[in-house]
Amino acid sequence: MIGRCLILLLISCDSLAQTYLGPTYQALGFTGAALRGIYSLTANPAGLAGLERPTVSVNYQHHFLSADIRTQSALVGLPTRFGVFGMGMVRHGLSGAYSDTRGGLSYAKPFGHRLSVGLTANYHQLYIPAYVNVSAVSMDVGIQCHLPDGSVAGVYYTNLGGVTYGGEVYGVIPSFLKAGLSYPLPNVVVVAEMAYSNMHRLSGHFGIDYGLGDIVHLRGGVSLNPLRQYAGLGICWQQFILDAAATFHPQLGTSPQIGVCYAF
Repeated sequence: MIGRCLILLLISCDSLAQTYLGPTYQALGFTGAALRGIYSLTANPAGLAGLERPTVSVNYQHHFLSADIRTQSALVGLPTRFGVFGMGMVRHGLSGAYSDTRGGLSYAKPFGHRLSVGLTANYHQLYIPAYVNVSAVSMDVGIQCHLPDGSVAGVYYTNLGGVTYGGEVYGVIPSFLKAGLSYPLPNVVVVAEMAYSNMHRLSGHFGIDYGLGDIVHLRGGVSLNPLRQYAGLGICWQQFILDAAATFHPQLGTSPQIGVCYAF
Protein backbone atom coordinates (compact mmCIF):
# COMPACT_ATOMS: atom_id res chain seq x y z
CA MET A 1 0.00 0.00 0.00
CA ILE A 2 2.80 2.46 0.86
CA GLY A 3 4.51 1.73 -2.45
CA ARG A 4 1.32 2.30 -4.45
CA CYS A 5 0.65 5.58 -2.63
CA LEU A 6 4.17 6.74 -3.42
CA ILE A 7 3.68 5.90 -7.09
CA LEU A 8 0.42 7.83 -7.17
CA LEU A 9 2.15 10.80 -5.55
CA LEU A 10 4.93 10.72 -8.15
CA ILE A 11 2.65 10.62 -11.19
CA SER A 12 0.37 13.30 -9.76
CA CYS A 13 3.20 15.86 -9.83
CA ASP A 14 5.11 17.41 -12.71
CA SER A 15 7.33 14.68 -14.09
CA LEU A 16 10.89 15.23 -12.94
CA ALA A 17 12.18 13.47 -16.04
CA GLN A 18 10.50 16.15 -18.15
CA THR A 19 11.86 19.10 -16.10
CA TYR A 20 15.40 17.78 -15.69
CA LEU A 21 18.38 20.13 -16.19
CA GLY A 22 22.05 19.20 -16.36
CA PRO A 23 24.25 19.88 -13.30
CA THR A 24 25.69 23.17 -14.60
CA TYR A 25 22.25 24.67 -15.13
CA GLN A 26 20.89 23.12 -11.93
CA ALA A 27 23.60 24.86 -9.90
CA LEU A 28 22.76 28.19 -11.58
CA GLY A 29 19.31 28.36 -10.02
CA PHE A 30 17.68 25.91 -12.45
CA THR A 31 18.18 28.31 -15.37
CA GLY A 32 19.30 27.61 -18.95
CA ALA A 33 17.15 29.44 -21.50
CA ALA A 34 19.97 31.94 -22.12
CA LEU A 35 22.97 29.60 -21.69
CA ARG A 36 24.98 27.67 -24.28
CA GLY A 37 26.60 24.23 -24.35
CA ILE A 38 25.83 20.52 -24.22
CA TYR A 39 23.35 20.97 -21.36
CA SER A 40 21.19 23.11 -23.65
CA LEU A 41 19.77 19.73 -24.67
CA THR A 42 17.95 19.90 -21.31
CA ALA A 43 17.17 23.63 -21.25
CA ASN A 44 16.94 25.35 -24.67
CA PRO A 45 18.06 23.61 -27.88
CA ALA A 46 19.02 26.97 -29.42
CA GLY A 47 22.00 26.99 -27.03
CA LEU A 48 23.45 23.98 -28.86
CA ALA A 49 24.54 26.40 -31.58
CA GLY A 50 27.40 27.41 -29.27
CA LEU A 51 28.86 23.89 -29.30
CA GLU A 52 32.17 23.89 -31.20
CA ARG A 53 33.28 20.26 -30.81
CA PRO A 54 31.50 16.90 -30.61
CA THR A 55 30.63 16.42 -26.93
CA VAL A 56 29.17 13.63 -24.81
CA SER A 57 27.88 13.84 -21.25
CA VAL A 58 26.63 11.34 -18.67
CA ASN A 59 24.90 12.46 -15.48
CA TYR A 60 23.43 11.02 -12.30
CA GLN A 61 21.10 12.64 -9.78
CA HIS A 62 20.02 11.30 -6.38
CA HIS A 63 16.74 12.92 -5.30
CA PHE A 64 16.34 14.02 -1.68
CA LEU A 65 19.12 11.58 -0.67
CA SER A 66 16.63 8.73 -1.06
CA ALA A 67 18.05 5.30 -1.79
CA ASP A 68 15.45 4.76 -4.54
CA ILE A 69 14.56 7.94 -6.45
CA ARG A 70 17.13 8.58 -9.17
CA THR A 71 17.59 10.34 -12.50
CA GLN A 72 20.14 9.29 -15.13
CA SER A 73 20.85 11.08 -18.39
CA ALA A 74 23.09 10.73 -21.44
CA LEU A 75 23.61 13.60 -23.91
CA VAL A 76 25.40 13.86 -27.26
CA GLY A 77 26.05 16.99 -29.33
CA LEU A 78 27.50 17.00 -32.85
CA PRO A 79 28.39 20.27 -34.65
CA THR A 80 28.34 20.14 -38.47
CA ARG A 81 28.45 22.70 -41.26
CA PHE A 82 24.66 22.32 -41.52
CA GLY A 83 24.05 23.15 -37.84
CA VAL A 84 24.35 21.29 -34.54
CA PHE A 85 22.56 17.99 -33.94
CA GLY A 86 21.88 16.60 -30.49
CA MET A 87 20.42 13.55 -28.83
CA GLY A 88 19.44 13.12 -25.19
CA MET A 89 17.96 10.44 -22.95
CA VAL A 90 16.66 11.08 -19.42
CA ARG A 91 15.23 8.45 -17.10
CA HIS A 92 13.66 9.19 -13.71
CA GLY A 93 12.09 6.72 -11.31
CA LEU A 94 12.16 4.00 -8.69
CA SER A 95 14.01 0.84 -9.67
CA GLY A 96 11.55 -1.92 -10.52
CA ALA A 97 8.52 0.18 -9.57
CA TYR A 98 8.21 3.28 -11.72
CA SER A 99 10.01 4.96 -14.61
CA ASP A 100 9.44 8.14 -16.58
CA THR A 101 11.67 8.29 -19.65
CA ARG A 102 12.23 10.98 -22.25
CA GLY A 103 14.28 10.63 -25.41
CA GLY A 104 14.87 13.65 -27.62
CA LEU A 105 16.40 14.60 -30.97
CA SER A 106 17.48 18.24 -31.30
CA TYR A 107 18.70 20.54 -34.02
CA ALA A 108 20.13 24.05 -33.63
CA LYS A 109 20.96 26.50 -36.40
CA PRO A 110 22.78 29.85 -36.06
CA PHE A 111 21.67 32.70 -38.30
CA GLY A 112 24.63 35.03 -38.45
CA HIS A 113 26.37 35.96 -35.20
CA ARG A 114 23.29 37.27 -33.38
CA LEU A 115 20.49 34.69 -33.64
CA SER A 116 20.14 30.94 -33.14
CA VAL A 117 17.05 28.72 -33.26
CA GLY A 118 16.60 25.20 -31.93
CA LEU A 119 13.96 22.46 -32.14
CA THR A 120 13.55 19.23 -30.16
CA ALA A 121 11.30 16.25 -30.84
CA ASN A 122 10.62 14.24 -27.66
CA TYR A 123 9.37 10.73 -27.04
CA HIS A 124 7.90 10.25 -23.54
CA GLN A 125 7.15 6.96 -21.81
CA LEU A 126 5.51 6.43 -18.43
CA TYR A 127 5.83 2.87 -17.11
CA ILE A 128 4.60 1.16 -13.93
CA PRO A 129 4.94 -2.65 -14.03
CA ALA A 130 1.58 -4.42 -14.33
CA TYR A 131 -0.29 -1.07 -14.16
CA VAL A 132 0.68 1.53 -16.77
CA ASN A 133 2.66 1.67 -20.00
CA VAL A 134 1.80 4.79 -22.04
CA SER A 135 3.73 7.06 -24.39
CA ALA A 136 3.46 10.40 -26.17
CA VAL A 137 5.37 12.65 -28.57
CA SER A 138 5.96 16.37 -28.04
CA MET A 139 7.88 19.28 -29.60
CA ASP A 140 9.98 22.05 -28.02
CA VAL A 141 11.29 25.24 -29.62
CA GLY A 142 13.87 27.78 -28.48
CA ILE A 143 15.45 31.04 -29.65
CA GLN A 144 18.56 32.88 -28.47
CA CYS A 145 19.67 36.40 -29.36
CA HIS A 146 23.30 37.41 -28.82
CA LEU A 147 23.61 41.10 -27.97
CA PRO A 148 26.62 43.34 -28.74
CA ASP A 149 27.67 43.58 -25.06
CA GLY A 150 28.12 39.78 -24.86
CA SER A 151 24.85 39.06 -23.08
CA VAL A 152 22.41 36.44 -24.37
CA ALA A 153 18.62 36.59 -24.29
CA GLY A 154 16.72 33.33 -24.68
CA VAL A 155 13.12 32.15 -24.98
CA TYR A 156 12.12 28.51 -24.71
CA TYR A 157 8.69 26.87 -25.06
CA THR A 158 8.25 23.21 -24.17
CA ASN A 159 5.48 20.80 -25.18
CA LEU A 160 3.92 22.78 -28.00
CA GLY A 161 0.20 22.06 -28.10
CA GLY A 162 0.05 20.71 -24.54
CA VAL A 163 0.39 17.00 -25.38
CA THR A 164 -0.75 14.55 -22.65
CA TYR A 165 -0.68 10.79 -22.13
CA GLY A 166 -4.42 10.67 -22.77
CA GLY A 167 -7.20 9.44 -20.54
CA GLU A 168 -5.50 6.23 -19.43
CA VAL A 169 -3.49 7.84 -16.64
CA TYR A 170 -2.94 11.24 -15.04
CA GLY A 171 0.70 11.70 -15.98
CA VAL A 172 1.67 15.31 -16.63
CA ILE A 173 3.96 16.35 -19.47
CA PRO A 174 4.76 19.91 -18.35
CA SER A 175 4.50 22.84 -20.72
CA PHE A 176 6.71 25.84 -19.89
CA LEU A 177 7.35 29.23 -21.40
CA LYS A 178 10.75 30.45 -20.21
CA ALA A 179 12.55 33.73 -20.87
CA GLY A 180 16.08 34.36 -19.62
CA LEU A 181 19.09 36.64 -19.83
CA SER A 182 22.77 35.88 -19.18
CA TYR A 183 25.18 38.78 -18.67
CA PRO A 184 28.98 38.39 -18.59
CA LEU A 185 31.21 40.35 -16.20
CA PRO A 186 34.95 39.89 -15.52
CA ASN A 187 35.25 36.27 -14.26
CA VAL A 188 31.49 36.21 -13.57
CA VAL A 189 28.31 35.32 -15.48
CA VAL A 190 24.97 36.42 -14.02
CA VAL A 191 21.79 34.62 -15.13
CA ALA A 192 18.13 35.51 -14.57
CA GLU A 193 15.07 33.67 -15.84
CA MET A 194 11.28 33.71 -15.57
CA ALA A 195 9.13 30.63 -16.21
CA TYR A 196 5.38 30.20 -16.61
CA SER A 197 3.91 26.69 -16.59
CA ASN A 198 0.66 25.15 -17.78
CA MET A 199 -0.16 24.74 -14.08
CA HIS A 200 -0.59 28.55 -14.07
CA ARG A 201 2.50 29.09 -11.92
CA LEU A 202 5.00 31.88 -12.41
CA SER A 203 8.51 31.37 -11.01
CA GLY A 204 11.77 33.28 -10.98
CA HIS A 205 15.30 31.86 -11.16
CA PHE A 206 18.67 33.52 -10.56
CA GLY A 207 22.25 32.23 -10.72
CA ILE A 208 25.91 33.29 -10.64
CA ASP A 209 28.95 31.54 -12.13
CA TYR A 210 32.33 32.68 -10.77
CA GLY A 211 35.42 31.48 -12.61
CA LEU A 212 38.70 30.89 -10.80
CA GLY A 213 40.92 31.05 -13.85
CA ASP A 214 40.11 28.57 -16.61
CA ILE A 215 39.92 25.49 -14.40
CA VAL A 216 37.43 25.92 -11.55
CA HIS A 217 33.95 27.48 -11.61
CA LEU A 218 31.90 28.10 -8.47
CA ARG A 219 28.14 28.36 -8.94
CA GLY A 220 25.10 29.24 -6.89
CA GLY A 221 21.49 30.21 -7.39
CA VAL A 222 18.00 30.55 -6.01
CA SER A 223 14.49 30.03 -7.35
CA LEU A 224 11.22 31.54 -6.18
CA ASN A 225 7.80 29.86 -6.11
CA PRO A 226 8.77 27.44 -4.72
CA LEU A 227 11.77 28.73 -2.80
CA ARG A 228 14.86 26.59 -3.38
CA GLN A 229 18.61 27.14 -3.16
CA TYR A 230 21.25 25.70 -5.47
CA ALA A 231 25.04 25.32 -5.40
CA GLY A 232 27.70 23.59 -7.43
CA LEU A 233 31.11 23.66 -9.07
CA GLY A 234 32.77 22.75 -12.32
CA ILE A 235 36.32 21.56 -12.98
CA CYS A 236 37.81 21.73 -16.49
CA TRP A 237 40.81 19.50 -17.20
CA GLN A 238 42.00 19.18 -20.78
CA GLN A 239 39.01 17.74 -22.69
CA PHE A 240 37.08 16.69 -19.57
CA ILE A 241 34.59 18.73 -17.56
CA LEU A 242 33.38 17.49 -14.17
CA ASP A 243 30.26 19.20 -12.81
CA ALA A 244 28.60 18.77 -9.42
CA ALA A 245 25.40 20.44 -8.22
CA ALA A 246 22.84 20.23 -5.45
CA THR A 247 19.30 21.48 -4.91
CA PHE A 248 18.24 22.29 -1.34
CA HIS A 249 14.51 21.86 -0.72
CA PRO A 250 13.30 23.26 2.65
CA GLN A 251 11.10 20.23 3.40
CA LEU A 252 12.35 17.32 1.29
CA GLY A 253 16.10 17.84 1.66
CA THR A 254 19.05 17.77 -0.75
CA SER A 255 19.19 16.45 -4.32
CA PRO A 256 22.83 16.13 -5.47
CA GLN A 257 23.85 15.59 -9.09
CA ILE A 258 27.15 14.81 -10.79
CA GLY A 259 28.02 14.94 -14.48
CA VAL A 260 31.01 14.24 -16.72
CA CYS A 261 31.51 15.78 -20.18
CA TYR A 262 34.11 14.96 -22.80
CA ALA A 263 34.73 17.19 -25.81
CA PHE A 264 36.49 15.45 -28.71
